[in-house]
Amino acid sequence: MHAFLTRYVRMTSLLSWLSAQFAMLAVLAMALHILLEILLRAVFQTSTFVLDEFVGYEVAAMTFLGLGSALDNKVLLRLNLLLIRLKGRARAAVEIVNATLTFAIFGFLLFYLFKLAMRNYERGTTSISVLEVPVWIPQAIIIIGLGVFCLQLTGLIAKALTAPETLD
Repeated sequence: MHAFLTRYVRMTSLLSWLSAQFAMLAVLAMALHILLEILLRAVFQTSTFVLDEFVGYEVAAMTFLGLGSALDNKVLLRLNLLLIRLKGRARAAVEIVNATLTFAIFGFLLFYLFKLAMRNYERGTTSISVLEVPVWIPQAIIIIGLGVFCLQLTGLIAKALTAPETLD
């Protein structure tokens, strides 16, 4: 069981890393889109007319796709007043409770966002911009990011069960 959980933790870390790479691509796409918009406005006196919409999608992608990696690399803002004082099994127990509650909340959110995206897909809902982007596409990116985050939470629980000394 210990070997399986160790492999599972490595797998969730890899998945979070891959998701973070796509988050970085969203940042790059955002920068390129802004530069394109500046060029079009300054040189050609025109616009893509979708800058605000697409930058919003890219910010959402960057945020949600980066969540799992942020948790894995311990860079999420957390209240450590209690955790700093705890070591070993006590720390692991608090981490398990915390990760379980967080998983329940984000799993609930993930479930309803998935239902919303499916409804928008079935109805063919599009954005009100010139491009009429199907709304389910950016919603799917958010769902993927939240899914990776929830998997990373289960990886944190597995790490707390197998190697509580690595939680510090």
